[in-house]
Amino acid sequence: MANHTWVEKDDLMVFFIYKFGVENSPLSKQEIADKIGVSLGSVSYRIGNFNAINGVGNATNFAKLSLKVHEQYSNLSMQELKAIAFT
Repeated sequence: MANHTWVEKDDLMVFFIYKFGVENSPLSKQEIADKIGVSLGSVSYRIGNFNAINGVGNATNFAKLSLKVHEQYSNLSMQELKAIAFT
């Protein structure tokens, strides 16, 4: 796959499944990957960004956009975030 430039909407969908689980998402991880235009591995790696932001795991680097999304949208309810991420 070609290089992908992540935009906020991409990170919002990934952040939703990070925060509330794929079982609460209207799309599977693969469907999100297909919609964004990245591999499933890229989606999983991006989930790792949010883990790193929260100090989970061994990763210490994460995308600035992921940090912005985390800071801006962490306090939203599941319904609020779903409405923003998937519409």
